Amino acid sequence: MQRKNYTQVTEFTLQGFSSFHEHQITLFAIFLTLYILTLVSNVIIVTIICIDRHLHTPMYFFLSILSTSETVYTLVIIPRMLSSLVGQNESISLEGCATQMFFFATLAINNCFLLTAMGYDRYVAICNPLRYMIIMNKKMCVLLVGGACAIGLIMASIHVTSIFNLPFYNPMQKKNHTVVTMFTFQGFSSFHEHQITLFAVFLTLYIITLASNVIIVAVICIDHYLHTPMYFFLSILSTSETLYTLVIIPRMLSSLIGWNQPISLEGCATQMFFFVTLAINNCFLLTAMGYDRYVAICNPLRYMIVMNKKVCAHLVGGACVIGLTMASVQVTSIFSLTFCEAEVAHFYCDILPMMKLACIDTTINEIINFVVSLGVILVPMGLIFISYILIISAILKIASAEGRKKTFATCASHLTVVIVHYGCASIAYLKPKSENSMEQDRLLSITYTLITPLLNPVVYSLRNKEVKDALRRVIGKKFS
Repeated sequence: MQRKNYTQVTEFTLQGFSSFHEHQITLFAIFLTLYILTLVSNVIIVTIICIDRHLHTPMYFFLSILSTSETVYTLVIIPRMLSSLVGQNESISLEGCATQMFFFATLAINNCFLLTAMGYDRYVAICNPLRYMIIMNKKMCVLLVGGACAIGLIMASIHVTSIFNLPFYNPMQKKNHTVVTMFTFQGFSSFHEHQITLFAVFLTLYIITLASNVIIVAVICIDHYLHTPMYFFLSILSTSETLYTLVIIPRMLSSLIGWNQPISLEGCATQMFFFVTLAINNCFLLTAMGYDRYVAICNPLRYMIVMNKKVCAHLVGGACVIGLTMASVQVTSIFSLTFCEAEVAHFYCDILPMMKLACIDTTINEIINFVVSLGVILVPMGLIFISYILIISAILKIASAEGRKKTFATCASHLTVVIVHYGCASIAYLKPKSENSMEQDRLLSITYTLITPLLNPVVYSLRNKEVKDALRRVIGKKFS
C-alpha cells in the first residue's frame, strides 16, 4: 500500500502583526478604538430597533439581526488579536482553533445571506409596495433569517471538518502516523468456501433488480395512463435505486471471484459520495411519495392541482439537493481523516468501516455521522408517519369496507417499501456503536443495497393492478 509519513500538531500560535513590532502599541490603540465604536454602535442600533415600535418593520428586523451577527462576529476574532498586540500571544489548541473558525465561518456566511434577504426586502418594497406587508410577513422574515443561519451552519461544518481533519506540520507536540492512500475490501472473505455460491446468488438478484427497475421505468414512460405524480415518483425512485446498485454491486461481485483490486483514496471517496447521495435521495423520494398518497386520499378533489408538475419537480429536486448536501458533509468529514489501516472491513466504502481505519480520534466524525443519519432517517420517517396517521383517519371515515380496502391498497406498496428501507437504514446507522458486528453489517448491507432495490419494482408490479395492466398493454402493443 502507498504510505506517507507525517507529524500531527495539536497546538498553534498566531503570527498576528509580529512584523509590525515597532507599531504594535499604535495598532492596538487604533484597533481597540474601532472595536469599541463597532460594539457600541451595533448595540445602540439593536436597542433602538427593539425599543421603537415605528422601526418594527421587515427592513429594520433584518438590520437588527445583521448588527447582532456582526457584533458576535467581531467578538470571535478581535479580542484575541488585541491581546496579541500587547504581548499576550498565548497558543491556541486544535479544538479552540476549530471552534473559532466554526463561529467565524458561520457568522460570515450568515451575514452574506442576510444581506441577500435585505436586498429581496428592498425589491419587494419598491417593486410591489401594495403587497409588501403581505409578502414580507413575520413568517417569511423568520424563514429568511433561519435559512441564512442554516446555510451558515452547514457550510461552516463542511469547512471546519475538512480543515481540522487534515494533518498539520510543526515541531510542537507531535504524533507519528503512517497515512494509507490505497484500500482493499475484506468483502466476504470469511465465507471463502461459499464465494462462488454467493456470486451466483448475488449476480442473479442483481440482474433481476436491474431488469425489473428498467422495465418499471420503461412502462411508466411508454404508458400514458401512468403519467401521474405517483408513477412519476416511482420512476425517479427506480432510476435512483438502479444507479445506487451500480455504484456498489459490480465491484462486490468481482471481489467474489478473486478480482479484488485495490481502490484509491479518491475512488473510495467518489464511491461513498454517490452511495450516500443516492441513499439519502431515496429516503426523501419515499417521503415525497408519502405526501403524494396523503394528498390523493385526504384531498382527492384538489389532487392534480396540488400535485402539479412544478410541485413534483420541486419535491424531486429538493430530495436531490438534500442528498448532495448531506453527502458533501459526510464525505468531507470522512476523507479529511488520515488512515493508518488499508483493509476495509466491508465490500464497499461505507462510513463506519472507513472511520475505523483512521489514525486519529473520530469522535467529531461520529457525531456528524449520527446527526446526519438522525436527520435523513428520522425526519423523513416522522413525515411519513404523520402522513399515514392522516391517511388512516381519512380511510376510517369511508363508509363501506370495500371502499376502505380499495383506498388502503393504493398505499400498501409504498408502506411495504418504506418499512423495509427505513428499518434497514435505522439498524445500520442509528444502532449503538458497541452493537456493531462486521459480519451482521455486511449481511444487512446486502438487504439495502440489493434486496430493497429489487423489492421496490417487485412490490409495485405484483401488488399494483395499474402497473400490471400497463405492462399488458405495452406487451400487447409490442406483439400486435
